[in-house]
Amino acid sequence: MKTTILDEYLKDEEFRRLFAQEDLIMEVAETLCRLLEEENVSRKELAARLGKTKGFVSQLLNGGRNLTLRTVADILHVLGYRVSLIPQKEGKNKIFEFPIQSQTLYQVPKGPEYNHAGELNYYSQADNYHNIKKAISG
Repeated sequence: MKTTILDEYLKDEEFRRLFAQEDLIMEVAETLCRLLEEENVSRKELAARLGKTKGFVSQLLNGGRNLTLRTVADILHVLGYRVSLIPQKEGKNKIFEFPIQSQTLYQVPKGPEYNHAGELNYYSQADNYHNIKKAISG
């Protein structure tokens, strides 16, 4: 089996640590965008509920601002949700599930994967992944 660029980078512990951080941030942001769409709440309306500007909310959801646990909790609260995390051992077929209280169980998209040529592809197990990507793009 051919070694990819990602395989080479993943040999470095510091890279793996940073990759795990970014992976989680992306998964949380995508989940929040999906909830906004499902609840028919615009970024402007979310900003009003949070007492923040639309620009602040867009920066959070686009990755331009630090998405803290407190901010995630605030967003979920104003949308009427609460999340329980279920940590899972890392592996090739990892799936993070975020059971949303008083709602159904949502499966978070897997995020980026690299093919054998080292090219980045996005795969998802979410039915509306294209809508999430659209919501993140603005």
